[in-house]
Amino acid sequence: METYSIQVMELLSLGRTEDGGHRIEVAVIREDKPLTYAIDIDEHTYTELEALRPLSGGRARLSPYPKWDPYRNTYYSALIRTTSVSRDTLYFACSEAYLEQIKRIRQAASSLLPLGGVERGGHTAPSAARSRDPLLRRFAAYGPRASALLLLLLCGAVAVLYVSAGGRGDAALSEPARAEEAKAISSETPIAQVAAVAGPGTAKEIATHAVASAAVEPAAQAAPAQASLQHDARQTGYVVVDIDEEKKFFGLPSNEVALTFDDGPSPLTKKIVDILAEQKIAATFLFVGQNAKRHPEGVVYAHEHGMAIGNHSWDHSVLTKASAKDQSKNLSMTSSLLESLTDDPVTLFRPPYGAVDEALVSAARKQRMKTLLWNRDPEDWNAKKAEDIIRYFREVEASGGVYVMHEDQHTVEALPAIIKYLKEKDLKFVIFK
Repeated sequence: METYSIQVMELLSLGRTEDGGHRIEVAVIREDKPLTYAIDIDEHTYTELEALRPLSGGRARLSPYPKWDPYRNTYYSALIRTTSVSRDTLYFACSEAYLEQIKRIRQAASSLLPLGGVERGGHTAPSAARSRDPLLRRFAAYGPRASALLLLLLCGAVAVLYVSAGGRGDAALSEPARAEEAKAISSETPIAQVAAVAGPGTAKEIATHAVASAAVEPAAQAAPAQASLQHDARQTGYVVVDIDEEKKFFGLPSNEVALTFDDGPSPLTKKIVDILAEQKIAATFLFVGQNAKRHPEGVVYAHEHGMAIGNHSWDHSVLTKASAKDQSKNLSMTSSLLESLTDDPVTLFRPPYGAVDEALVSAARKQRMKTLLWNRDPEDWNAKKAEDIIRYFREVEASGGVYVMHEDQHTVEALPAIIKYLKEKDLKFVIFK
């Protein structure tokens, strides 16, 4: 079963091809790695999408999951158009062919496939993505051979490290940095793909750790991150995971699961907290500064009931477009307000829309915050009823999931059933710090 792990699917362009066809360009952000795809779409879907004027200022986020409307007997999808002053959810009818194309993009992005394209009408479509370096383009032609040579050299380096450590291979290879990125890179991953995904200057580091991780992963699985668990789940019903400052955190061990709530506080915060507390579990709340100013009681209530609290920006704007000065001000204003209400330091940051780059991660780190993204998205903001959200939880693999949800009435209605389902899976609930 396919597991949803895409954070953002952004529409970059919408236009016609030289031969009169219709094409869109889509960027997918997965584990903060940008992948770009160009696909041809049918005229019906193109006309529906164009009528929304999705790129007339601001940004457009496409839903990765088109749905079937049994009443209108058609497929439909959604996009969120955001500007500096508004956020609108718009819907458009689409074809089954469009649904299959979006599904292929999801699958390609989930596997971190090369940027060479997605199948299009029986042919491979050249990606519209731009290579970051001419040298990478030269590497791409020799990807498989370069990969084999690189792995041979790396294995030799690992052997040297093992011998130099006096046979203590685990000691030589225990550095955890880049562990999450390395999980996505197998022994068959071409060096060009590693470089394209990770960016210049980091491909060698990640590939090296991929080999090292293969040597130490069995031991890690035998005793998963016990040092990071600050609470005993048998007593509290949940554990606290301290995110490693040296890496971005996107997943959990196979026996754990985390619920996170964005965009609050709101009049629904207390209801959500009460449901969690009644079930003797906790969640991580990522609060928007402006909302915390309007509903400070929600922040206090969540904190008093043991919930983890993080920074979700002051105004839910796209911070990657802001200057370094504005980023710093935006984050510090939010943290200052939250800390004044809780008397605890804010150590977590979640970028609005999942839009993140190294500069923003660095800005958060300077304020002693670690960036927390997600790997499961039930799109509760787009649900027509609670059952839609519950269905998502039953259709994806729950184990290891960091779920992003929102303070919405349908989410409140679905939450008891969601918790019951996850408890039946015998998973440990996690909050972050």
